[in-house]
Amino acid sequence: MRFFPISVVLSVAVAFGAPSASPAQGRLDANGYRELLDEVRGGLFISSGRVLAGFDPDSVERVVGDFIASAPGARELKTAALLHTEAIAHGYPEIHVQLARSLLKAIPDPEDRDDWIRRWWLALAFSYQVQLSVGPGVVAFEGALEDLPGDRDVRRAFAAALWMFGKQREEPAYLTRAGVLLQELLEETPDDPDLRIRFAGVLLDLGRSEDAVFVLDQLGDARLRSGPRLALLLIRGEIALGAGEFGAAEAAFAEAVRRSRRSPAAVAGLVAARLSQGDAEGAAEAAGALLARAPTGWEPEWRYWLGPALDYPGIFQAMKDEVRDPAEGGSER
Repeated sequence: MRFFPISVVLSVAVAFGAPSASPAQGRLDANGYRELLDEVRGGLFISSGRVLAGFDPDSVERVVGDFIASAPGARELKTAALLHTEAIAHGYPEIHVQLARSLLKAIPDPEDRDDWIRRWWLALAFSYQVQLSVGPGVVAFEGALEDLPGDRDVRRAFAAALWMFGKQREEPAYLTRAGVLLQELLEETPDDPDLRIRFAGVLLDLGRSEDAVFVLDQLGDARLRSGPRLALLLIRGEIALGAGEFGAAEAAFAEAVRRSRRSPAAVAGLVAARLSQGDAEGAAEAAGALLARAPTGWEPEWRYWLGPALDYPGIFQAMKDEVRDPAEGGSER
């Protein structure tokens, strides 16, 4: 797969262990903080976040505490949260994550508060997921569930991320946790085909191929979008390979290649199935087609694993648009 340059990834997609700003510019006061908020409302998200990250963290925490105690309006709280979100990339990331979280939790209206907390946590977690930064991504999803226990959108996104992380790192702990979340979600909506395919994929990656087959057999004639259809074919192909049913494996992977010619996983499976049947020429033909293709962005299987995470810049942009002054026609990002 292709790794995107850091310029494509939002500044918040930096590990919590990022270096602190050095040297600190000094101590922040209330007036300085409000000036930064005014700049953010005018669209200066990046530069204001960079400036904020340079201040002594103790003074920042004190100013934010006083700011929240002054009972600001929802828009001011949201603006401040986005300011701290921008600061995460430039210094003291753990502190700015917690301050942004505290500011959002102070939004007066419960429905508005939950909506912003959900979107903010998901965008933050997605940004780490897209950068394949596993530890911070898991921490962000856990924070979202702590603030929004039982939230279906968060659980679904977390399960998808855990499956991806577990598959990428061959880490059973992540896969097991993904399986638990997916099973719970399936119990709530047993007719959801995408959840069923993801659950089967997790079971297969855990070495439980018979259980994966049982789960897939309950799909019936469900209509599938392109991403889930590709995942289903890849899973069926892997199951057949593991069972020594090389003809069935070739058929599944060949169909996957037909539907998604840019899928390395589909081509690799087809090559393995043909080699297992002694068809070296057919295997070489499949491999050559993949090697000859032009470079692209995210591969089809990665687009499926990442799903809505790829839209995290749009989630953040929508939040920025809500707090920016209407007179401002653009932003730094």
